[in-house]
Amino acid sequence: MVLAILTKIMNSTFFATIAGAFVALVGVILTLRANQRNFETNLREEREKAREEREFLAKHKAILSAAESVTRFLNYYMTLSDRELPKDGTIPDEVSEMAVTLNRLHFYCDMDTIKQSIAMSQILSRSYTQAVKAKMPSMFIAEDIKVIDLQIAAMEKMNSQLQQEIVALLSADYSSPLLVSHRQQLANNFKSIAELHAKKTDLIKAKYHATEVCRDVIIKDLKEVYEALCNVLLMARRELAFPIDEREYTTMLTQVTESTRANVESLLDEIRTEITQKLQ
Repeated sequence: MVLAILTKIMNSTFFATIAGAFVALVGVILTLRANQRNFETNLREEREKAREEREFLAKHKAILSAAESVTRFLNYYMTLSDRELPKDGTIPDEVSEMAVTLNRLHFYCDMDTIKQSIAMSQILSRSYTQAVKAKMPSMFIAEDIKVIDLQIAAMEKMNSQLQQEIVALLSADYSSPLLVSHRQQLANNFKSIAELHAKKTDLIKAKYHATEVCRDVIIKDLKEVYEALCNVLLMARRELAFPIDEREYTTMLTQVTESTRANVESLLDEIRTEITQKLQ
């Protein structure tokens, strides 16, 4: 009887221990599953946060690169009338870089930003093309001037040789018939050199006027170019979530642009007046 009671007690204790262990195991499993879910959630959030940070940094870098390249393009464009263009058909670095960086925005930015960048690229490309077209006459004239310089240099070299031969003839035989022909040739060359210098002067004047035409084209398009630049800068701030009073910013840039244009035009008018007086 006692043995039976002890057996029942032991069985009850065993089952209670098993039940307790099972409950504890279930608790551990549930805790591990909850921890796993929390870990996966945190991992997804960290990955999403890292992805957003990478996207923002890439977007920030692309926009900053575009702004810098457009600034370099504007500096190049504003001085295009006085620059020499590549003669091998290559596109200037300032122009190609501007196009590449604006196109790069298509990979990182929203549709509104892409539209603004396309509009900006079209305005800059059109303005550059118009400036190059206006510059072509002065480039052709510059090539004509180089040809005349080569002709003058060749005749001056010939005159130097003739003068040396005349000195040698005077020392050897001052009655040599070659003296007459050499002196006549020397005189003819000096006359041709004078005519070439006169022609070169006329070409320099023509080149100056052609350059001024190109400069006028650039100045005329500056307003539209700076308006496009203002829109793109505002677009960049919106894209990067850097808020600003857009109306005040636009007004400020417009005033600065107009003031700069007025100062440039005033300076050019003074320079043109001085040059015109000297060319008369």
